[in-house]
Amino acid sequence: MGKAVHVGVVGLGRIGRLHAEAIATGKVKNARLIGVSDIVEPLARNISKRLNVDYYTSFDSMLKDSRIDAVIIATPTYLHKEHIIQSLEAGKHVFVEKPMTVSSEEAEEVVKAVEKMKLKLQVGYMRRFDEQYRRAKSIIKEGGIGKTIAFVNIARDPEAPPGWASDPKLSGGIFLDMLSHDFDMACWLLSSEIKEVFVYGGNYIYKEIGRKGDLDVVSVLFRFVNNAQGFIHGARKSVFGYELKTEIYGDKGTIYIGSPYENLFAVGRKDGILFEGLKWFEKRFYDAYTRELNHFITSIIEDKRPEVNEHDGYRAVKIGEACWKSFQEREKVEVL
Repeated sequence: MGKAVHVGVVGLGRIGRLHAEAIATGKVKNARLIGVSDIVEPLARNISKRLNVDYYTSFDSMLKDSRIDAVIIATPTYLHKEHIIQSLEAGKHVFVEKPMTVSSEEAEEVVKAVEKMKLKLQVGYMRRFDEQYRRAKSIIKEGGIGKTIAFVNIARDPEAPPGWASDPKLSGGIFLDMLSHDFDMACWLLSSEIKEVFVYGGNYIYKEIGRKGDLDVVSVLFRFVNNAQGFIHGARKSVFGYELKTEIYGDKGTIYIGSPYENLFAVGRKDGILFEGLKWFEKRFYDAYTRELNHFITSIIEDKRPEVNEHDGYRAVKIGEACWKSFQEREKVEVL
């Protein structure tokens, strides 16, 4: 392999397209997009034409392309395990969108495959590469807020997920499909594992989600191994747009990340100020998406373990499963 890492992207939904375009337009240093693949052939053909790359009629044909060094997997979650292991066995490094798998059993298989093939795997928890969250991590590490005591997070999407993502058997449900980002961030910022969880939740808004076995509003109480406390509120609906707020409370200070009034269009009149339009996550974290891909490519070139690897992916799945068990049994559940 030369200096440039040759990449293929499978799964051309909104995030797969974002990754493909970032590489094709030169936003990822030392990476070259070779081709794209999707089960919807007209979609793959149109995107390949727009980006001036090859397209593949099947994932297998992409893996057989000897030019490709690494694969970005942005397919539905229930296909991740199969696609990850196929890629590793074909000798390709892997970047996979979160969550890594839909179950801890599948995650264990992935961990073993990575160890066996001795290739790189990175999971797409892009918030770790966001400037605000990285600044928070640095301040905490330097003792800027003293002893960390609590992690508090609110995450709300504008509307319910479409298609397969609304089925928890295929997506992992609200705890993995949506809140695994928040579990990963909690552990990363506080440099501690989540030891136990207790969940309240229900179907307050979307009956269809409930019929499929998922929840649309949840509150997760948890405790870290270092005895710090945690709370995450997640909801599948926010009428004014995507909302994400994080607080880290310490005995010498508190860090606040995000606000419902950030990045908004506002109109002020005598009856008050009207705020309109939050940035959807693709725009809010666009720079973080490109930084995580740059990190993945650098990890391959420099033969270093990615910062967000298969063990982080496995941990998030374990926490999500513990949340489901807690909700179903109405009890506190140990994660570790």
